[in-house]
Amino acid sequence: QVACAWRPRPPASMAPSRSAGGMGAARWRLLAALAAAASPCLGQVHANAASAGGNFASGLFEAARPLAEESLKGRFISEMVAGTLPKAAFDYYLRQDNLYLTKYARAFAVLGAKSDNTDELVWLLNASVGFLHEHGPGHNRHVDDQTFEREASATTLAYTSFFLQATWGEEAIIGYASVLPCQHLYDWLFATINATRDIAPDNPYKEFIRQYADPGVHRTTLELEAFLDRYAQHGLSEEVAARAQYHYDSAMKYEAQFFEEALHHSGGGGGGDGGGGGGTRSGAIA
Repeated sequence: QVACAWRPRPPASMAPSRSAGGMGAARWRLLAALAAAASPCLGQVHANAASAGGNFASGLFEAARPLAEESLKGRFISEMVAGTLPKAAFDYYLRQDNLYLTKYARAFAVLGAKSDNTDELVWLLNASVGFLHEHGPGHNRHVDDQTFEREASATTLAYTSFFLQATWGEEAIIGYASVLPCQHLYDWLFATINATRDIAPDNPYKEFIRQYADPGVHRTTLELEAFLDRYAQHGLSEEVAARAQYHYDSAMKYEAQFFEEALHHSGGGGGGDGGGGGGTRSGAIA
């Protein structure tokens, strides 16, 4: 889709600071089913990238925006905004997110280990540690593979298998296209909510929403996207660009599934307390 040269922004820093607030959110067996929806045509991705100022990573998101809208308009986020999301659903979401982050952290470590650039390596390894401890230092210390396989849901298993296969087995552009949707979705999702919705003062998820709407989230997104754009700047074949969009779209579909799955494990009841640990996706990485 992108055979021209891209002009990426350089990363803002090698090791950006991390904000204190926020939580995590966030699947190969379900990939075939998720792929049923066709990716946007090559011309659309060209147009989206051009409208984003020649930024390939932003073009991927623009092409996948209808899929991001599925999360925004889904029942989980809608009830969170209304303050009526059952605490059981929120707690299930947090438990699965913690398991998800143990694999997400490893994906960033793999991308860092495969990089030839020191600034990229440092940033990604710092990010990896931040994701691993997103719900508190040492929280994932005892989450081994057996624990993950026993406790992870079908969506969590499929989503993490998907992006780990991409980061281990594919070129960096495809790896980045598989992990970026999580970061960019939370950035866009909660900034949109904060700008367009009225959150009641007594909404138990008010602080959760505000933490992810913080400008630091967007800075982290831009830094991560800059690494992808650096790989794309030398030009991409249509085949590679199409595969990148496919992986980006697939991850965005998993994100919507991740939210909605929690509702099916809810015991009902009122809103939650919105609590949680420190957030890497809710700010920059230290």
